[in-house]
Amino acid sequence: MSGTLRGRRALVVAVGIIAVIAAALALLARDQGRIYPNVFVAGNCVGGLERGQARHVIASAGMPQPDQPILARVGDNSYRCSVRDTGASFSIDRALDRAYAVGRTGSALRRLLERAASYRRRTNIPLPAIVDTAQARRFAEACARRFDCPPVNASVEIEGLEVNISSGKPGVKVEVEDAAGAIRTWARHGCREDLRLPARFTGPAVTADRLKDVDALLASVTTSLAGSSRNRRHNIARAAAAVDGFILMPGDVFSYNEVVGPRTEETGYRTAPVIRGGKLVPGTGGGACQLSSTLYQVALRAGLQTVRRSHHSQPVHYTPAGLDATVVYGIIDLRFRNNTQHPIVLRAQVRGSRLVCQALGHGPAPPTELVRHVQRIDPPEPLVIEDSTLAAGTRTVTVKPRRGLRVRVVRKAAGAAEAELISTDYYPYKRGVIRQSTAPAAAPPGVEAADTVHVPPAPSAPRPQQGSPQPAAADGLRSEQGAGLAPGTEKNGVR
Repeated sequence: MSGTLRGRRALVVAVGIIAVIAAALALLARDQGRIYPNVFVAGNCVGGLERGQARHVIASAGMPQPDQPILARVGDNSYRCSVRDTGASFSIDRALDRAYAVGRTGSALRRLLERAASYRRRTNIPLPAIVDTAQARRFAEACARRFDCPPVNASVEIEGLEVNISSGKPGVKVEVEDAAGAIRTWARHGCREDLRLPARFTGPAVTADRLKDVDALLASVTTSLAGSSRNRRHNIARAAAAVDGFILMPGDVFSYNEVVGPRTEETGYRTAPVIRGGKLVPGTGGGACQLSSTLYQVALRAGLQTVRRSHHSQPVHYTPAGLDATVVYGIIDLRFRNNTQHPIVLRAQVRGSRLVCQALGHGPAPPTELVRHVQRIDPPEPLVIEDSTLAAGTRTVTVKPRRGLRVRVVRKAAGAAEAELISTDYYPYKRGVIRQSTAPAAAPPGVEAADTVHVPPAPSAPRPQQGSPQPAAADGLRSEQGAGLAPGTEKNGVR
């Protein structure tokens, strides 16, 4: 009896195994060319559908299109573009290949298990995102050109008695090398949100908190642009824009050449007169010295320390001799130090036909007095050259004479026991040159050229020693005089 029972049980087990095997074989053999149940692509059910039907479902479900508008963001800034611009694209065919492969790849056991599981649980396949790395880099570089900017320091504006301090802004630099990875991650999520590009943010070196002590106008100097050409005014305005708002923290040194940079056509400067070899000649960036000279006077009046300064080879029309500062990029620089305990803000602006430079700092403004001691030196008598090519009886001035100057500038602060010597400058004289005809005049002169004149022969009176100052007083000096000053001195107010 027991043997019969065991036999029946074995038969049932065998039948069950055969049934399972038969079912498995049937399941394996079952392939109607449709995707197996419970298979989803990007959240869209494609189970039980043929490939063409599944494609229609995915395409109709709002898959990102190449021309779909998006916003690329860097910090608070945004740029409207399209999915195609980023280098991202999506392949329905690749997604359908993966969906169709469920239960159809691998060993028989794996295929069996995947087919059986498809009836019990959901299989979700993300929409494959393809990112063209080269295009993604080009897109990131374009965004960098649009968004990258250096940090902007806090600034100060003084209007009357009101002091306004504006907050600075952080600098932004798009991380181009990391952009492709960010685009790939964004695309894998279906481009549902704005694209945020990786960027590095740099805070301003000078914040509003550091400028809280700037509350007064320390010095202001104005020079005239009257008579300047359009190109010269352009150059001065361009250089002034580079200086305007520059901040010197305590101990910092201002360098004109470093702040303004090279004055070339490539940097936007134009041709205007410059002094070279004692002569006015066309040169790129002409006018830069008027800004440097005006800034130099501001630095002197604000009590700042001069580090480097050179005067011109001859006096200039826009500022008194002894208060000018010439600059040549890479060769001659103007430098001064903020030797105070508070920040100094430099302002430089072209206002109509005037150049206005100022220094803002912690008040009250120092009552500083600048005094110029000027000694004028007359040139020797002109050099006369005999010239047989000239018309009879004529003399031509080929080099106009110019007096020399020796200028001593001192600065005296209120309450100081002694004045501070700022500079002693010498502007050399220029000796005149006259070319005269070797033939005697045959007849009274007629109409002559503008630069040709009849000059009577020089008298035989004794000549002063060449290069010596022209006698005018007991000390042999000719002097400019300011109100209330001793001969040989000149006091300047704010110009």
